Amino acid sequence: MNDDMSRAAHPHARRAPRGVALDHREDADRLFAVDDAARTRPVSIVAERRLGETDLALYPFALGTGRLAVVDEDAAARVLQRFAARGGALYDVVDEDGSGRSQQIVGAWLQANRPAKVVTVLTPSPERDGGRATGGARIVRSVEAALRRLRLDHIDLLTLDLRGQDLTLDQRLGAVDELVAAGKIRFAGADGVTGAGLIEARVLAGDGLARIVAVRAGWDVTSRPSELAELRMIAAAQQLGILPDATPLTLALTRPSLPQKVLAGWTRGARPDRPSDSDEPRAATRGCQRATEVLAGRGREHRIALALDRVSAELGIAPAMTQLAWLLAKRGVVAPVVHVTRPEQIDPLMDSAAVRLTRAEMLELDRAVEAQR
Repeated sequence: MNDDMSRAAHPHARRAPRGVALDHREDADRLFAVDDAARTRPVSIVAERRLGETDLALYPFALGTGRLAVVDEDAAARVLQRFAARGGALYDVVDEDGSGRSQQIVGAWLQANRPAKVVTVLTPSPERDGGRATGGARIVRSVEAALRRLRLDHIDLLTLDLRGQDLTLDQRLGAVDELVAAGKIRFAGADGVTGAGLIEARVLAGDGLARIVAVRAGWDVTSRPSELAELRMIAAAQQLGILPDATPLTLALTRPSLPQKVLAGWTRGARPDRPSDSDEPRAATRGCQRATEVLAGRGREHRIALALDRVSAELGIAPAMTQLAWLLAKRGVVAPVVHVTRPEQIDPLMDSAAVRLTRAEMLELDRAVEAQR
């Protein structure tokens, strides 16, 4: 049966985003062999998402630029160019290593290229950039230092790290008010915040201080749901946008954990819970069953790996893409923040926004993630 006849017979069959389908006969790393100069490659249309109750509408993927400090400027420029060419606009410009180099690279590139849309997210470093200032003035000084390195006149979203005890919440929000009045930031978000912290911030906003509109949180498939339940519930109640720091999921569980012949068996429909009529699918089913039993017996992370492998094999995409698609299906998530250092990593990760998981696939992944051990 040719491709046209196959599509006619299965009109509702889903296909992976163009250009990143997984060939099970090849190594999974071949997924990232994408020509970063192919700017006119046809892509799926992805709807922008609004950040909380702001006027910021964004492609649902944020580029973490902090690690660009470890690559040369040409490579960093190719990463930034590819991201902008694909429609990306949200840049997380945190100074991850404390050198300021990544912000200088981003600032120079933005000034030279002037992309059509730029939305910046900054978590300031008062300890380093605050100088001898005290109180909220340390935050003001640190933002001003970052703006000089970035060659920008303002930051769109300033995410305050609330984990430190050196400043009170009202001091932090007071500094935000000062920066907003000076036109140096537009909105405020929170990082390292608890549900109780969000409630306190909303009370202070009612007294006239700056309002939190977004939350940064470490969140990927290995995170314990119970640790995020309160934060997600309160963020939803306050209509806050969630920006998960999803970088760990690009480093772990990216390569399939199971043999390629087992993955190939799943793509042919030979799943452990599905009967077969021929010898070959039966063999693949037995292999799937054995792999299921072995991995499920190793603990929670292996259950997650197994579920990711199975769903990814059926979709024909890499597990890293499946993880991002799962994350984007969660309520309140606006854009995962992912750090990359190579331009060829951009396309597969951004294409995750076009992947639509079925209810059954979401349930399979959720069960693995929610396993106690």
